[in-house]
Amino acid sequence: MTLSLNSSSAVSLLGLFGSIPKKVEREQSIDSQVSVDESADLMNRVASGDETALTNLIDRWKIPLFRFFHRSLRSHADSEELAQQVFIKLHGSAHRYKPTAKFATYLFTIARNLLLDEIKRRERRPIDIVDPAELKLSTPGRNPLDDIEEALEICLERLPEAHRTALLLRVQRELSYKEIAGIMKASEFVVKTWIHRARQQARKALDELHRTSS
Repeated sequence: MTLSLNSSSAVSLLGLFGSIPKKVEREQSIDSQVSVDESADLMNRVASGDETALTNLIDRWKIPLFRFFHRSLRSHADSEELAQQVFIKLHGSAHRYKPTAKFATYLFTIARNLLLDEIKRRERRPIDIVDPAELKLSTPGRNPLDDIEEALEICLERLPEAHRTALLLRVQRELSYKEIAGIMKASEFVVKTWIHRARQQARKALDELHRTSS
């Protein structure tokens, strides 16, 4: 039996998704924990109507997807909703899925398309430069790691979407340049350029933090 996406199945799917805690702890790359072939196998089982396989896919990927969206949108509700939408699209396309590439590549291609739609809807215009004034000074008793995290958060928020997405896919998901290029419909050279510029901005943000904290 092949799953088809309709209103009742979508409602059922969202019930399987559950809610994401307001505070999400740091994670290791999902690809270091779960076999890519295992996720692809789960996807094939979803196509045959296996609801348990769908639940397993959601459990494994909902936090990585949430983090991906949240780094760009800075909204818990919007990030959770878009992560749900990824699984609705995944569910609806399961019967067409062919494991010709790493599962994460397929998954984050869907996610990035949704992200672009959301950014367009918001008519966001991220800017490239981090304003040093926005990097808060350290305060007594404050964990220095919190300052670093805050600086990086500000930096990521200010990056152009393409630079931010390429960096996140490289660092968080540990995807290759070729895989990122496939997701973002760009050449490997362009992807490497985006990531290089994003890292330059991150280093600049940390340098500004160090100077304002000295």
